[in-house]
Amino acid sequence: MINLVSRIITMMKIAKTLFLLMTLTSLSIFSSCEKLDTVSTDGYYSGSLVYQGQPQFAAISFHGNNYAEVASGGALIQKFPCITKGIYKIKHNTISFAPTVLPVITDCQCGRFTSVTFDCLLDGDYKLIKSGNNIIFQIGTGNDMQVYNLTLIEPNP
Repeated sequence: MINLVSRIITMMKIAKTLFLLMTLTSLSIFSSCEKLDTVSTDGYYSGSLVYQGQPQFAAISFHGNNYAEVASGGALIQKFPCITKGIYKIKHNTISFAPTVLPVITDCQCGRFTSVTFDCLLDGDYKLIKSGNNIIFQIGTGNDMQVYNLTLIEPNP
């Protein structure tokens, strides 16, 4: 009888330990799931892209997780930035762009299409600073740095 009670107590300890391990494992799995930041960027932004110290016109429309560079004013003449559309996400202080529609300007001066070494497609991970109605994002270093400085002109409804 004592042997049976001893076995039951041992099995209860094992069951408690397993329950505790499963609970901790579940908590660790759920807490490690990555969440994207909920910074709202929806709307039409206008401003500049600075490359090699030269400011160029830039305009981008954000809606949901989609973006579209907007050809307006000097953008078609300057061919900067190469006009793309795609998806984006924001995580911490990084905004990541993934184009799904490549430039509408066929002779765009981008490294992917010409012998120019500078890749001016809005693509990849950019350092993001958002303050009020302004967003600044940049990629690269030195002479190859691209800096977008945009102001919200019209929020999405």
